[in-house]
Amino acid sequence: MAGEALTLRQVKGLLLAGFIFLGFLLLLYMLRPIYPALTIALVVFYLLYPIEAYLEAHLKRRWLAMLLTIIFVLLPGFIFFFYVIYRVAMEALFLLSTPEAKQALAVAGVNAQEYIALLQQEISSLAKLSIEEMQQLLTSLKGYETLLQALFGGVVSFFKALGGAFFQLFLGTFVALYLVTRAEDIKNFASGIADPRIVTYFRYLDALLRQIVYSIFLTALFTGLLSYGVYYAFALPFAGLLAALTGVLTLIPIVGGWLVYAPMTGYLYFAHGAAKAAFFFITCVAVLSVLPDLVIRPLVASFSGRVPVVPLLIGFIAGTASLGAKGILLGPIIIFAALGFVRIFVRGED
Repeated sequence: MAGEALTLRQVKGLLLAGFIFLGFLLLLYMLRPIYPALTIALVVFYLLYPIEAYLEAHLKRRWLAMLLTIIFVLLPGFIFFFYVIYRVAMEALFLLSTPEAKQALAVAGVNAQEYIALLQQEISSLAKLSIEEMQQLLTSLKGYETLLQALFGGVVSFFKALGGAFFQLFLGTFVALYLVTRAEDIKNFASGIADPRIVTYFRYLDALLRQIVYSIFLTALFTGLLSYGVYYAFALPFAGLLAALTGVLTLIPIVGGWLVYAPMTGYLYFAHGAAKAAFFFITCVAVLSVLPDLVIRPLVASFSGRVPVVPLLIGFIAGTASLGAKGILLGPIIIFAALGFVRIFVRGED
């Protein structure tokens, strides 16, 4: 009888977990357009909530704790992040303005000043054309229709992507602030659920998310320290600033470090030749991209021992490869959501 009762409990647990997991997947499917915003929201929430809860416990006023958290934590963080992006853009423009870069661009036939001057001459000559000549000009331009569409389409796509990125950023921040203000209500609601296994399941996911978010920032710190050693070894100027930029941009998985060491590879190519630039690039890929994403981040995230390192590594790689930067959270969540309901609902583990 005991075996039959246990089997019946397992079947009920499996059905319940199956419905929860299917609902979770359906929710993920519906929220696909705002995956980046949700990823930002989770990261910002797990960074702000401990600070807000600490201030609220001492100040006894939630609105004041939220205001201080926004002013002294969130706003400086955004200002610093955009400053980093600005500095990276300025360094790239400075690289393109060096004499070596101008010479390389001139050799490649990309001389912007000559093209602008030629374009101005052509525009000024349009006013002198007759109607017949204008018709012939329009007829000749049809051959460049595809090229012009690609050019203007690329410009429109760039600004559309830029606008979408700002929208996702501010939407994610808004959702995170809402979650911070409603965190206690969410906890009380979850604790009041009748089935203790559901409560255990959500606590399991909460601990997993907290661990992954913290691992992302610790990985950025380690990568910044490693990058300083690499930049100093190759005698790059402003090694400290470049290392700080690398650490911050490592928060963007896979592509983060490239935004710093790819332009520096071009600098070494123009300043010291192809051999040193190639060696620098290979070193950076191995030490600043492969090592953090495949070794450091999974090990740090699984440090407590509650999260197995192999499924976590698979979640990081598969999630990022299939979903981009937002997959760094969603990949492990999907994998461990499945593993979690098997452990809690089917096997009855705590």
